[in-house]
Amino acid sequence: MRTIIKLLALGGLALAAAAVGCNDPLRVSLPDIVTPGQLTDSAALATLRAGAIGDFAIAYSGDHPDGSGGTEGVIMYGGLLADEWINSETFPTRIEVDARSISPLGGLTTTNADVDLWFRRLHQARRSAENAAAQYAALAPADPAHAEMLSLAGFTYIFFAETWCSGVPVSHLNPDGSITYGPPLTTVELLDTAIARFDSALAVAAPNSDMAYLASVGKGRALLDLGRFPEAGAAVAGVPTSFAYVQEHSENTDRENNGVFNGNFTDGRYAIADSEGVNGFPFRSVADPRTPWTDPGVTGFDNSTELWTQLRYGDRRAPVTVATGVEARLIEAEAAYQGGDSTILFLAKLNEPRANPAERTYFDPNPASTDAPPIGTLPNLTLADETAAGGAVNLLFAERARWLWLTAHRLGDLRRLVRQYNRPADAVFPTGPYFKPTNFTSYGTDVNFPVPVTEKNNPNFTSCIDRLP
Repeated sequence: MRTIIKLLALGGLALAAAAVGCNDPLRVSLPDIVTPGQLTDSAALATLRAGAIGDFAIAYSGDHPDGSGGTEGVIMYGGLLADEWINSETFPTRIEVDARSISPLGGLTTTNADVDLWFRRLHQARRSAENAAAQYAALAPADPAHAEMLSLAGFTYIFFAETWCSGVPVSHLNPDGSITYGPPLTTVELLDTAIARFDSALAVAAPNSDMAYLASVGKGRALLDLGRFPEAGAAVAGVPTSFAYVQEHSENTDRENNGVFNGNFTDGRYAIADSEGVNGFPFRSVADPRTPWTDPGVTGFDNSTELWTQLRYGDRRAPVTVATGVEARLIEAEAAYQGGDSTILFLAKLNEPRANPAERTYFDPNPASTDAPPIGTLPNLTLADETAAGGAVNLLFAERARWLWLTAHRLGDLRRLVRQYNRPADAVFPTGPYFKPTNFTSYGTDVNFPVPVTEKNNPNFTSCIDRLP
């Protein structure tokens, strides 16, 4: 049975106009502005949820939160630092990320303005989800949206842990407008906090429900990042392969657009990478229906870089995957490998989504959106495929690169290859001469993002604790 959950990136908080002034058409009272006093009862819960979903969409897939300019989300910037995207425009702030030189000589803070903006958007998404979850806890604890908001908050902590350095401060905005400045959290502490959010979601979600599956996949991902493989496999064991939680988009407003599509197709600032910097994955040169792309025969914003375009998200309305049952099977496969089974159970878990297209919800079957063609049945992997890939680890991460393409997993996976599988960073990340004629003649050494220097307004923060994978 196909299971798919959609969240719409709504255009911000909005409430119906107050009834006052009905007898006087020239007299209105803040018809489209939500004041704090209007968000304290159960009637406002749907509005809070819509706002949290919208903020999460901007932090995740990006785009124009207020119609004033583009904002990259974790899918774009994480994939740019990794090997999913290459830069096809002229902004030095984005070129720094693509060239793995965000902060000179591996510095522990950055002055990169675009990175700073994304950092704030991600914190805004975290705060919105946590605030909405608190309101649901107080007013409607049994509502499925309560678990949903907790899970979205959990995913923001995962994004901080997987993409940023160790030492990300987490502060909190108080009801009176003051700020309680938080201390820098290590990568482990961020992931532990994510797990706590997912555990809270599981505690209030109905068993075997969509919201329980969402929290289970998030928890499994965080446990995988921590190297707690048996627990990760157990966390996702009950998630059906058909499960999918996607973020919907529309053309109603700029804020609701699919930012991945716009950054690639519309703006021409990002192009699909292929074997980037010697070590990059062959996303284009090895054909696979899970990573569809095309060459429209044009150059990007810089008028020189070929604009290879992805087809996973085919227009501004295309939904973006957040968590799926396919990811659950990949987590189980890795848990099997780590448990000593590199063939039978390992291959069975990898093959389950490949062989059962009717039980797999990978692309949202939204007839209003131009998505990539159906994947169909893929041939089962065998021991020969494992051997050809150079071992089980290579095969596993190749499958993850294909299934989880452009869903904000790749940077975390490259870091795990260094941290958990003892591979040198210069054998995993793009390296060697940088392909664009810029100030960077070669790739740098960054494996994550440094915290922006503006965070020094926080009296508890000085710099990243470290920049290790």
